[in-house]
Amino acid sequence: MATKTVATRKRRAWTTTVFVKQLMAISGIVFVLFLLFHSYGNLKMFLGQEAYDHYAHWLKEEAFVPIFPHGGFIWVFRAAMVLMLVIHIWAAAVTWKRSRRARRSAYVVKRSAADAYAARTMRMTGVLLFFLIVFHILHFTTGTIRTGFIADSTPYERMVATFQNPLMVVVYLIFIGLAALHVSHGFWSAFQSLGWVRGGTRKFMEVLSGLVGALIFLMFALPPLAIVAGYIS
Repeated sequence: MATKTVATRKRRAWTTTVFVKQLMAISGIVFVLFLLFHSYGNLKMFLGQEAYDHYAHWLKEEAFVPIFPHGGFIWVFRAAMVLMLVIHIWAAAVTWKRSRRARRSAYVVKRSAADAYAARTMRMTGVLLFFLIVFHILHFTTGTIRTGFIADSTPYERMVATFQNPLMVVVYLIFIGLAALHVSHGFWSAFQSLGWVRGGTRKFMEVLSGLVGALIFLMFALPPLAIVAGYIS
């Protein structure tokens, strides 16, 4: 009986709302760090084709050699990001389902208008981002969808060919705008779920989240805007 009780408690611990939110928070922070690194890497476009293509080649083939074999790190990284994405989506779905169930019950926890708005924004931007991420992978990573570049184009040539089209610049700005909005609401919420935000520090974390979201948007937006304006060719 005692063994069964311990096993039941362990199962409950793994499925509590607090634990699920912590999983979503950790995976979300991983994505924020990835976006910061990725957006910073894109700025190498301003250093010219050789610098950007060398960076892309290092990331795909030479990163952390000989710890990983040639081309090995990128696949480990991709697998880790897919795992984080699955965890994030699962945790978000579970949280949303439990939130709906709580609203239908007699006992309803009142939330501030700001929190309710943030929750709705996170859900909406999250769904849109998922489809845009799939498009982004098929576009720049696999080359399945092409926008003015040929199959054997270098990463630099793909960027330039794509963003010489103003329509693609608009689509991309919408994409990164949604990502920045998602980060702005999610960054402080993640630390709150981990128990690292108190009443006196919440306002600071909200401002910091907004700044992080704005920085990500700015770093991602600069290369395509420079390309369509003719500063990068």
